[in-house]
Amino acid sequence: MNLKRNETEFRKYLEKFQKEPELKKILNKVTFPELFNEQFLQENSKWKNMDDLVFRGDFGIMNLLEVENVNPEAWDRYVAQNCPCETWHQFGKLAMLHWMRKKYKEWQKTKK
Repeated sequence: MNLKRNETEFRKYLEKFQKEPELKKILNKVTFPELFNEQFLQENSKWKNMDDLVFRGDFGIMNLLEVENVNPEAWDRYVAQNCPCETWHQFGKLAMLHWMRKKYKEWQKTKK
């Protein structure tokens, strides 16, 4: 995984989403289940689905909204052991990038 290339592409898509009002609305409503969907997790990690991600780590959380209650260093180690990213932040950006690519293509089709 090329982090620098991903970061550049992430910024490019984020700018597109922030400039276009319709896309901005979609971006503001994105949820964890949309970002960390089964396809994304299976292609980019050792997790099969979001429940697997949440529960396999044995952090005592019930959903990703509770991640902020977990020791950040321990959570980053868990993430690094199960995906190509070193931190939760990087993994979240990767998920966001995949989501933005898909949504942008869908949006472009509606504009033709």
